[in-house]
Amino acid sequence: MLMNYLRQYWLLILLALPFFVALDDSSVWDSNEAFYAQTPREMLERGDWLVPYFNGQPRLNKPPLSYWVVAPFYWLFSASLFWERLVMALLGYGCVLAVFSTGKILYDPRVALLAAGILATTFRFLVLSRRLLIDTLLLFCLLWAIACFLEWMKSQRKGPFLLSAVFFGLAFLAKGPVAVLPICFLALYLLLSGRLGQLARAPWATGGALYIALCSFWFLLLGLEMGWEPVLGFFMEENLSRFTSMEMGPRRGYFYYVGVFLGDFFPWSFFFLAAVVGSLGWKKPKPEHALLLGLWIATYFVIFSLSYNKQEYYILPLYPAAALWVANYLNRGLPPRLLTASVGAIFLVLGSALLVMIEVLFGGGWLWLPLLCLPVFVVGLLKGRYPLAITGLVLFYAGSFSLYLGPWEEFKPVRHLARTIAEETSRAGTESNSVAGYYKFAAPSLAFYLNRPIVELSDPEEAASLLESDGAVYLIVSSEDYPELTRASSRPVEIVEARPKLYTTLRTLIEGFRRGSSDNLRENWIRPVYLITNRPVD
Repeated sequence: MLMNYLRQYWLLILLALPFFVALDDSSVWDSNEAFYAQTPREMLERGDWLVPYFNGQPRLNKPPLSYWVVAPFYWLFSASLFWERLVMALLGYGCVLAVFSTGKILYDPRVALLAAGILATTFRFLVLSRRLLIDTLLLFCLLWAIACFLEWMKSQRKGPFLLSAVFFGLAFLAKGPVAVLPICFLALYLLLSGRLGQLARAPWATGGALYIALCSFWFLLLGLEMGWEPVLGFFMEENLSRFTSMEMGPRRGYFYYVGVFLGDFFPWSFFFLAAVVGSLGWKKPKPEHALLLGLWIATYFVIFSLSYNKQEYYILPLYPAAALWVANYLNRGLPPRLLTASVGAIFLVLGSALLVMIEVLFGGGWLWLPLLCLPVFVVGLLKGRYPLAITGLVLFYAGSFSLYLGPWEEFKPVRHLARTIAEETSRAGTESNSVAGYYKFAAPSLAFYLNRPIVELSDPEEAASLLESDGAVYLIVSSEDYPELTRASSRPVEIVEARPKLYTTLRTLIEGFRRGSSDNLRENWIRPVYLITNRPVD
């Protein structure tokens, strides 16, 4: 029986590989991951599972489920990068299994397997599943909630409906009101498909009680503990204001997510349009559940396109629906030959650009080896052998994570500089009375690596006052902001260590390539970051 399962689902098992290789080879990312990595540790140290703290201060901008999921691993093993990343890898692979289950409910095992493979090899989803971010946890809860709800629609058994209510409640406990969006498009789907009457047979009393309890209990306990202002602030500032206020982030256009989708759902985004257009031309019967998937995708795309505050990962929940749509299209024996050739050409260009970056940044070596898997992907697409294509992508990602992350760490300075701070304060015997932090350089992971409070400074006068104090001070600052500090401080400031920082925005990449030479590429992509102190440096 086991061998039969392995023969049938070998690809589903293989899909786990990129999620779990080289988990701790990459240091904590300072774009949010630092908060979710350190807060569970402080939760354990304080013995307070109700009020999350980061850097000694309450962190109430998100519900606590992400911290509660990681904290037991810290308690059982250690507060380390490996254990928090393992949690995310398990959740990410759990999302793949949820899409597989949904595909079996809506279509058949072949489409389900293809959809799981498409999601697992989607660039943005795979990357986010290897970092401790709240959105992967949210997606895990939502996908299993949707899968259970669809199973209830199919079987009318109470168990799946109650499980769906539980997962929807957990999704709310993960990120708040945004978790309600799937309930909206599922209700609209039932209405438009004439199946609204099915809800009359659902165990509403038990399911509703479970859902309301999971959604509300933490907010009620928090209100009783700290007053109702933080609770109101969460709903108004962290949710409503993010949607309506231009002050919560950079203003991005209504079509911002078009580019995000093309890049983040890569390489499958190039098949999605063909799948949508192709589905319109299908003769009756129309593709099953196209209405459901269309509402699913449109809800997230439209809602967040209208929002003033836009982040790339906000539309992450629509990628599973897109994966199911593309999988169903490919399964119908309609391989888009021209589009496949286009994707192959794109991979050729990107592979060449990647080779240039590898040579410039790392000096080549064996780092080109994963690129040999890309022709397997292209050949699989051209031949219509989609498991082969997905296998090529799986091996490419797994090989890339195994080989690239180590050398890439040279350009992520915070872990290295935190180690230097620890060594310097230990040598000088100033661990207990030294101050560490950063100036205009976002480095919250410093709190994780030092496991003590840090200072976050943006005002030059405040930073200068701290540097002029009697205690030992260590600050991380970019090379662009360093002159400002030296001018503001009347006390000599010395550089303890300089580390390279890689800036790979689209603009810097294009500028680097436009200049043409290797020296200019490195100069444009890499800038130094300093660890400075008010103490004499040997």
